[in-house]
Amino acid sequence: MRARLYRAGVVTAAAVAVAAGTGAAAQARAQGPALAATPAPPSADSTAFISHIAWTSSAPVRGVTLLSGKYTDAAAHPYWTITIQAPARSPFDGSSEEAEAGTPAWAQSTEAALTADGFTPSAADLPWPAYAGDPHGVMGVRVRVGQFATQAAATPVASELTADGFAPEVEWTGFDPTPAPDAELVHVAVIDPRQFSGRVFASHGTAIASRTTAPAESAALGSAVATNGGYFTIDAPEATYVGGVDTGLSVQNGVVESLANGDRAAVVFGSQNRVSIENVTSSARLQAAGGATARVLGVNRLPGVSEDCGVAGFTPTAEPRQNTVCTGPDDLVVFTPQFGAPLPPAPASEPALQVIVDAGGRVVSAGAPGGSLSAGDWAVQAIGTDEAWLAAHAKTGTRLSVSERLRTPSGQPLRLSAATTVTSAGPILLAGGRTAIDAAAEGVFDPRDLNDYTFSADKHARTMIGVGRQGRILLATVDGIPGVSEGMTLTEEAAFMRSLGAVDAMNLDGGGSTQFASFGQVLDDPSSSPLRPVGDTVEVVPAK
Repeated sequence: MRARLYRAGVVTAAAVAVAAGTGAAAQARAQGPALAATPAPPSADSTAFISHIAWTSSAPVRGVTLLSGKYTDAAAHPYWTITIQAPARSPFDGSSEEAEAGTPAWAQSTEAALTADGFTPSAADLPWPAYAGDPHGVMGVRVRVGQFATQAAATPVASELTADGFAPEVEWTGFDPTPAPDAELVHVAVIDPRQFSGRVFASHGTAIASRTTAPAESAALGSAVATNGGYFTIDAPEATYVGGVDTGLSVQNGVVESLANGDRAAVVFGSQNRVSIENVTSSARLQAAGGATARVLGVNRLPGVSEDCGVAGFTPTAEPRQNTVCTGPDDLVVFTPQFGAPLPPAPASEPALQVIVDAGGRVVSAGAPGGSLSAGDWAVQAIGTDEAWLAAHAKTGTRLSVSERLRTPSGQPLRLSAATTVTSAGPILLAGGRTAIDAAAEGVFDPRDLNDYTFSADKHARTMIGVGRQGRILLATVDGIPGVSEGMTLTEEAAFMRSLGAVDAMNLDGGGSTQFASFGQVLDDPSSSPLRPVGDTVEVVPAK
């Protein structure tokens, strides 16, 4: 998931009407207690709204049902506020960070400093999310200032707080994990493989290193349903070279197009529209003539750089880590014929070598990284110590081959066919009908580091996929726009997918990536404007 993109002017008159205009900062001081944040009492069950969603349905093709749902609560009045960020340290290198909540002592001193400065702060305990293996009880104390009708009204107050030495962040309280939402807009596609004649699959389009939107790919393929798919390269400084490539496992037509980043959730689309959701690991090796082999650490990825991490030997962590770029000095990366973009140039500070291999597996050239692939050719790039191995074993005219191994958590091989496609995101939401959110293991939440707490714990626009007991495939989105639709937390997603009949379910990419389309038309209300091109999509294409 990526950063939320807020649209201007979406907060309705139902929001709390307070300071606005050019004098907002001065007015905030003058009004004092009138700006004190008064949090709504937390709901005993923030998922209770699910049973009150009003639904409409349509059937664009046989075996596919589209559901549009709406929920509103006129008694709920979220508003814009200012959260004072607490000082924190990275668990990796000790560098300074800012967090959503701090210690009770920090909160007490911060409240005192804000009061002395003429503001009226409020504090609230934040509980740990209810994820598997995570701590329980109080995570920390969050300190906030003010209620504002619009984001713009809060901005000058935040600027003054910054000038006074605080670390403010303007936030929409509707995204808080509790209370229950004031509004939700959801879209669901139910695909019955016993009735549907066509194919459900993950699509990268014609090139792996490319991006498109769900409606554009839907129009191109004539799909009855299309949503965004997995996490993809977008934030790395060098993303111009590999933008759009999945940051986890990707398979297209039985060909591995990117490796898994650790043990993270993947959705596997097979023949006869069989779909499974599970954590899948991967490994790959490059074999040269004579039997010499070397470990391949990446496929269609920038050598030495991994967005969302999960690469052995990279720092600051070898585990999956959302919204984090990990790096390593030694790397061996394969670029497949479907890469579809200019190959990355050599890094400035590392020895590097690139070999081009033809469709028959013969090395046709060796030299500096860069250039483009001819049709059918593939390439290998190596940096650091791997460069010496490649130079010794991939002379022009010799042969190279690549083998991959995909494994399920039980250790069983994941066998690929020409019909297999895979996309990866996470975390898993449901397994065997039970909530199974292990956000820390899948790298979307780190209890040691609250710098990115909101990614997993707050409400966001989300995209989900699930499988029912009779093989029904469920694709769902919930929009996340202040005053329009609040989105869901991971735990709300799990409850929502269970209410739809899912037994297994997982979270796909979301936020500004969330899109739901049918025959080229956008049906949801995306939070990105213009619509964000994504790395891959999930398509439901009727047979012609």
